[in-house]
Amino acid sequence: MNNLEMLMSPPADLEVWLLLGYAVVVLAGARLTEALAQTHFRRARRSAEHGFRYDADADHYHCPHGERLSLHVIDSTERVAVYRAPASTCAECPSKAACTPHEEGRHIYRPLAEWAETEVGRFHQCISLFMAGSAVALSLVAMVRWAGRPGTGLLVLVSVVSLGAAWGDAWRLYASHKDDDRGG
Repeated sequence: MNNLEMLMSPPADLEVWLLLGYAVVVLAGARLTEALAQTHFRRARRSAEHGFRYDADADHYHCPHGERLSLHVIDSTERVAVYRAPASTCAECPSKAACTPHEEGRHIYRPLAEWAETEVGRFHQCISLFMAGSAVALSLVAMVRWAGRPGTGLLVLVSVVSLGAAWGDAWRLYASHKDDDRGG
């Protein structure tokens, strides 16, 4: 068996298969974790605005009963815009109990940051980066341990894919911090 055949042949050791499987599961878990966090972020945003219509041209919301929620404040630290309906209108509304617990009227918080620019987004990006980095480390250690044996080619492939995923995660995390530093 020449070197190329050995490199491209499937692993003979069960440990190599387990390491390959583990690295793939870790990479898939990193993507899944981030995808679920993004989905939750979008769903929470839709839920907060449920039944309300945003008018981007006028920068206000309309409630299902026709009331206007005007821009109340922009919190640049938290990167959120707060819209509020007049308390007197909400107090007389038949849907008040289901709509808002606030005595000063219904509030809607509209994020000014994209998911990747929020603290939650950055946290999940860091988790994803850590998971991809651990897959890189694991596959590199396995390559050193099983170098020249059958399955080395698959270990190289998993190392390259893991390194690409880690690089992509690091770049997105860097870009979200860079955009935040510029104020946008």
